[in-house]
Amino acid sequence: MKKYILHRLLYLIPILLGITLFTFILLHSTNDIVDIMELNRGVVYSEATKTQIRQDLGLDQPIFIQYLNWLLSILSGNMGTSYLSGKDVSSLFFDKLPQTLYLTLSSILLTLLISLPLGILSAIKQNKIIDYIIRLFSFIGNSLPGFVVALILIYIFSVQLKLIPVLIDNNFIGLILPSIALALPMSAKYIRQIRIVVIEQLHQDYVRCAKARGLKLSTILIHSILKMITLPLLTLICLSIGSLLGGSAIIETIFRWDGVGKLAIDAINLRDYPIVLAYVFYLSLIYMFINLIADILYHYLDPRIKQQWKA
Repeated sequence: MKKYILHRLLYLIPILLGITLFTFILLHSTNDIVDIMELNRGVVYSEATKTQIRQDLGLDQPIFIQYLNWLLSILSGNMGTSYLSGKDVSSLFFDKLPQTLYLTLSSILLTLLISLPLGILSAIKQNKIIDYIIRLFSFIGNSLPGFVVALILIYIFSVQLKLIPVLIDNNFIGLILPSIALALPMSAKYIRQIRIVVIEQLHQDYVRCAKARGLKLSTILIHSILKMITLPLLTLICLSIGSLLGGSAIIETIFRWDGVGKLAIDAINLRDYPIVLAYVFYLSLIYMFINLIADILYHYLDPRIKQQWKA
């Protein structure tokens, strides 16, 4: 087990290097950073001043040397400073991260509350009217992009019903619409997967034997089938956490939710590259560790995987 975890941790290194190198080259090969700083700050620099700034920032060196210097600064715990505000990038990121985590966790919780009962109900009522209705909802939800759902929610709850203001703060009320906007498309995917697993389990011999012994279907669901849903559900949740941490940027921007996604979008618009690099680096690291945790949980939840690791 320890060897496996160590192997996975070492496996993270080349992946992180590849992701950050690609992002670094892509960002630094598009525009002159000094010109962007000049535009964002609303000042006019002389050519001598621009040259001095490039030297101070190390921008006069080859791009791979710049990347190595950036890596060395990461190892020392320094992600650089914002080109626009001059603030420490790590501080900016971790100040916003809790808001994104709140949004991610609330979205996943809401997704489970929607998808578990509907997925199980759809499987139990297979090929009946309620099953077709749930599958239609799943198809529509899976087809709609998150930003479309967000705009529909704003129109219904903010514009028409006036229940929630359009401009919201980072509080519980402000968390409602972004969470729903993220949860509805995810629920559509979860419902389909849960339905497939439950239908498969309902046709297993142990379910037939349990029914023959007079056990109620609800008892079989709670004590047996729900355990079989755990593993595929764990996979979906881990994938969802990664996609939500990185993919909620548009939703955060639409609802003005002050998380790292909105921070990254603002940084991209303003060409504040140190923040973008920190965003890519930290989210890649978080996503990889989440998958590592999922693998470890698989080890304890599925005896077959435990035997494979021992072998």
